[in-house]
Parts: sequence; structure tokens; C-alpha cells
Amino acid sequence: MSMFNLFTEKIESFIRKRINRWLSKRVPSNFQHKLSSRNIFIMPTRFGFAYLFLDVLLFLLGTNYQNNIILLLSYLLASLFITLMLHSFYNFSRITFTSSAKQFTFAKQSVHFPIKIIAKKIHYDLNFHFSQQGDLSKKVKLEQGDIGESQVLLPILVLTRGVHNLGRVKVSSEYPLGLFITWAMLDFSHQLVAFPKPKKLRSNQNYLSGLDDSKQSSTTHSNLSAGIDDFSELKSYVVGESQARIAWKQLARGQGKLSKHYQNQQGSLHWLKLSDMPSADFETKLSFLCFLVLEHSKNEHDFGLLLDIGLKEGTSTEAGRKIVKIKPSSGYQHRQNCLIALAQLRHRGGM
Repeated sequence: MSMFNLFTEKIESFIRKRINRWLSKRVPSNFQHKLSSRNIFIMPTRFGFAYLFLDVLLFLLGTNYQNNIILLLSYLLASLFITLMLHSFYNFSRITFTSSAKQFTFAKQSVHFPIKIIAKKIHYDLNFHFSQQGDLSKKVKLEQGDIGESQVLLPILVLTRGVHNLGRVKVSSEYPLGLFITWAMLDFSHQLVAFPKPKKLRSNQNYLSGLDDSKQSSTTHSNLSAGIDDFSELKSYVVGESQARIAWKQLARGQGKLSKHYQNQQGSLHWLKLSDMPSADFETKLSFLCFLVLEHSKNEHDFGLLLDIGLKEGTSTEAGRKIVKIKPSSGYQHRQNCLIALAQLRHRGGM
């Protein structure tokens, strides 16, 4: 029995790969798809096959007994079958879908991918879901879409951190009478970056040890971190910094967009180190780090991120593991860079 299951899985995997390869050529990845005869597929449903079987049965009965009324009924049912097939295709055609490719969220949370619909006619009964995500993707049903632009939000639940390629979106419809299912497999290159789920530290978060950096040109600079005590200097404004830091007087004088930086005396630059996290579990360490990144970013503190995986800086093993080091900074972009690094970090043992 196990050999049979293994053989079945190999056959299914082979067929799936062939279908995906064929789909990649026929419906390539794009941020926008317009439905046409090239990317629309249609076939009878179970009800449709039963309907067709009944029609063939009536035709055989009418032919056998030479009953014109039964033959006329079978011809009528056959013409209705063909008409509904054409109408199903018409309902599904001349629609354009557009969607953004990437979303960010935290592990064990749902995120919604917006899909913009542009239609030149009214369409009915459109169903959306990620075809390869199983129960993690809920179906979204659009009963009626009017002429013009509309939008649906396609939810997806992510259970683990990391970068997830979500695969194709299946758009389907059984309009008008459920005899046919019309569908399209659209590839928007949807990618979901899931950060570790933040976990609050029980102890004081300021316990983090500092990291001596011999490459600093000034020891005074290494003893300063972002704070709210004394004014330090003006620097070029970086996108993502708080609007409260903008030097409005200098901007009004035409000196450009500058941001104010403050200082308070602390022992050293704040480095958030993976090895300092108080847990033996790798994922828990990342959850603690994620919480600290969010807290420091919220308080507009300068901090650096050091993902030391039991190796000395600049060294690597045969597996190619290297220390990930992000220099101290602040702002939205720095926060995103740190969170993305946490999401992409792979654990291969040897903490």
C-alpha cells in the first residue's frame, strides 16, 4: 500500500509539473491579466455531465422508438447546452485584473491581497482563491461586478515566517445555471514576506550588550544614540523619518530638507544581537528580536542588528552561513530592512 501511495504521489507530482510548465508558457507571470480565449478554460461540471448524459439518453430513446417529440426535446436540450457554454464564456471575457505583487505581515496573521477589476460589461458570480494554498486561502465571491472599476480583497493566512511564493490565483464562475465551470489561472507573482511574531521580553529590554566597533573614527560618536535629551546636529532628511524631526526653519530659509538629531549619553551604540536573546529556541529568539526592533523603531532610537549564528564575523562554514549585520540607523526603511532580515534568516543548527 505504501508503494502504491508513493507511486501515486510521483505521478501526481509529474502531472503537476507538466501543467505548471504549460501554464507558464500560456499564461506567463504579469501584474495585469486580461481574460481572453488564450487564458480562459471551460468544461462541464458534474451537473453538466449529468445533463449531457440525460440528453444523449433521450436522443437514443427517441431514435429507438422513432418518437419525434422525444427527439425534439433532446435537440432542444442540446441547443440549450451549447448556448449556455457560449454565455458562460461571454460572462467571463473582457475583464482585466490587476494586483500588487508583494505584501508584508507577521507570522500567524492574515493579510489581504487587493485585486483590481476593470470590466467593460456587467459580469456575475466570480470566485477568487489561491489555488496552491489549500485551507490557508479563503474563497472570495463577487456576486455581481458592474461596468468600470471594482476591487476584491483576497485573504491568505500565513503560519510561519519567511518569504512565501503564493502561486496562481484561480478565478472561476459557474454562471448562469451551473452546467459549466469557467476559470482562469492568473499569476501575479504574489509574494508574502512574513516577519516573526513579536514576543515581549519579560526582563528589561535595555539589558542588550553593546558591541565594540573598532572601525568607528570617533569614540564620541560611538557613545551617542538617538534620544530626546540634547540637540546634536542636522542631517539630510531620510524618507521614513518622523515629521517631528524636520528642521522647518532651515527648510523655510531654502537650506533644503534637514532632520534634527538628538543625543543622550549611553554606554555604546545599541546592537540587537541574536545570541543575546534569552531562549534556547531559535524561533523564540527571532520573536524577541522582532519585538525589540519594533520598540526601538517606535521610540525612534538608533540601533543595529546582528544576527550572529555561532560564527565569528567574516567567517563561514561549508554550508555558507555568514553573520548578518545591519549598521545602526533609524526610520521606517531601516525597520523594514531589519524585519526582512529576520524573515529570511535560515536556521541550520549550531546556535
